[in-house]
Order: sequence, then C-alpha cells, then structure tokens
Amino acid sequence: MKKVITTTILLTLLLSSCDKKIPREQSNIKTTEQEKINSESKKIADLPIQIDSITTQILIHPIILIDKESKNYLNRSSYKNNNNTVDYVNLYNDVLTGNIVNLNFEAIHSNKFTKLATQDLKINSVTFLRDVYNHTAKELLLYSVIDTDTNNDKLIDSKDSSTLYISHINGSNFKRLSLTKNDILYRSKFTLDNQKLYFTTLEDINQDSTIDTKDKLHYGYINITSPILDIHGYTPF
Repeated sequence: MKKVITTTILLTLLLSSCDKKIPREQSNIKTTEQEKINSESKKIADLPIQIDSITTQILIHPIILIDKESKNYLNRSSYKNNNNTVDYVNLYNDVLTGNIVNLNFEAIHSNKFTKLATQDLKINSVTFLRDVYNHTAKELLLYSVIDTDTNNDKLIDSKDSSTLYISHINGSNFKRLSLTKNDILYRSKFTLDNQKLYFTTLEDINQDSTIDTKDKLHYGYINITSPILDIHGYTPF
C-alpha cells in the first residue's frame, strides 16, 4: 500500500471562488499603510531552537517582529500584543510558529550564521518534515508564507492567502513552490514511495484578478532526494 502524506496546509482556494483575488506580479508591497505597520514594529532575534532527534546539528535563530510599544515580549505569560500577533516563538510537534520574518541558521560549534532569505517574509509556520526524515533520512523544512497581496488591499498581512516554501534543514536551497511568476499554491501532497512532493498552482491566465474556472492549473513536483530540490512541471493528462 502506498504511504501518502497529505499536506492539508493551504488553502481554501476554490476554483469556484469568484471573489478571491490573485496578484499580477509578486513583489514587496510598498505603500503608506505598509510602511506605517513596519514603522510601528521592532525586529529582534529570539533564542535559538533545535529540532530533536535528527542527524544534522543545527540551531535555528528566529527573527521576529514585535510592536514597539508592546510590553508582552518581556512578560512571557502574555500571548498577544495590541495587534493580535504573537510576540514569542513556539516549537511544538516539529512546528515552529510566531511572528517570524526570517531565520538565521547556525551550525553547532561554527559560530557562523546563514540567513534564510535576503528579504524579510511573513512566515506563519516552519515545519520539520518528520515523516520524510523517518522514511528517507532527508532533513527538510516546509514554510507557510504570506508573500503576496492576494486580496488587493495594498497590504501583505494575515488576510492574504499563504503559499509554501521548502528548504534543507540548514536553510539552503530555499525556494517557493511555484511554476510561474504569478501563480498561487492550490494543493500539495507528499508521496513517499517515489519520494516526491507534488503540488498544483493556479494562475490568473485571463488577467481578471480573480480565481475561477477560467484560470489555469499548473502541475509540478519536487524530488525531495535532490540536492538542490529542483522543481519540475508535468502534465498528468
């Protein structure tokens, strides 16, 4: 029997959802409102975390945003700040959550840091793929990221849809699950028998800024045993 892991991360994007917005290009949104949000936040590093019971010895230093006026970071019993964003980082069941904007990776005993992304991102969660590790010994991280203004409100925030990124445990080969510049992740699924992560994305092919049955589905996969986690497109029919 095939062992299939269904990644139900993402997204309630339905082809019949005519009011869902999709961007025409992926870029950092620079608006007065976005800059105001950024100016009210402070970027700090939380204490490092380590994934248990794996071969590679890596410390992960989360970079997080907190409200400049928030006292909750000093009061660790607090759960939310004034903007309802988590002020601390939590690791539970191999899932790292918090108001994370970047990660720094440190190989133990090296004192050298490697940044995940050159530009900050809104990272909802980072998941160590334990089942993949148990079956293949490959150490991979899967990221739920909001990087696109999908509702066209000129902001990138929790109201927008998430997409997925993947990397090795040390942050190398960090890449987006994408096949074009303007597609949004629709579904994804691991199949361990052939060691691939399959995914589909939606592209606003008619440029009407909505996702509907007129838009195009793209099909792709990542060979999780590949040293560079290269993405391949395919046609299933």
